[in-house]
Amino acid sequence: MTTHLEQELEHIKSKMFEMADLAIESIVTSVQALKNSDTKLAEEVLRDDSLLDNLEVEIDNECIRILVMRQPAAVHLRFVLSMLKINTDLERIGDLSSNIANETIGLNGRPPLKPLVDIPRMAEIAVGMIRDVFTAFTERDAGLARAVIARDRDIDTLNMQVYRELFTYMAENARSISQALGLIMVSKALERIGDHVTNIAERAIYYIEGIDIRHAEE
Repeated sequence: MTTHLEQELEHIKSKMFEMADLAIESIVTSVQALKNSDTKLAEEVLRDDSLLDNLEVEIDNECIRILVMRQPAAVHLRFVLSMLKINTDLERIGDLSSNIANETIGLNGRPPLKPLVDIPRMAEIAVGMIRDVFTAFTERDAGLARAVIARDRDIDTLNMQVYRELFTYMAENARSISQALGLIMVSKALERIGDHVTNIAERAIYYIEGIDIRHAEE
């Protein structure tokens, strides 16, 4: 029989999945806006960030209420503590997507310095990581969560590739510096998104196995 506590935890999980969907949408839309030099689409990303902010507050409040009123133990306690941390990481992913959108707005309709290949690939990997980490959370699959952590290296590699290529552009043409630096900031934002998804995967492992692997992974 499902207890009241379990119903409340399921409600939190539902809101967290809604938040994850919004985070994915913010990444996809912000990079699409950049590729298409679409400032109106970029402005939508900025407006929708408030949805993530509101959900963060709601989930925080519900988790704190459960900790105080229900005093959960064992796996239920790990679930609530994980939700509090994951909540923050998803909100920051939304903020980083807004940073990407701001770079598009700064271009003011001008196309990016170069055709974008690595940056969309970084976004694609990050979105796949988010989907897989929440599958791992739902299915209590620690192996899948660890696989998500390993994929963050792919984003790091692409980030360095973007960095090197754009510094070559700046060295060859001083007029490209402003746009090149903008794309470097976009790449850095996606690299940070990968880090936040890694944090979520670590919290999923804590929830599933009861061990804290932060700073322990190679």
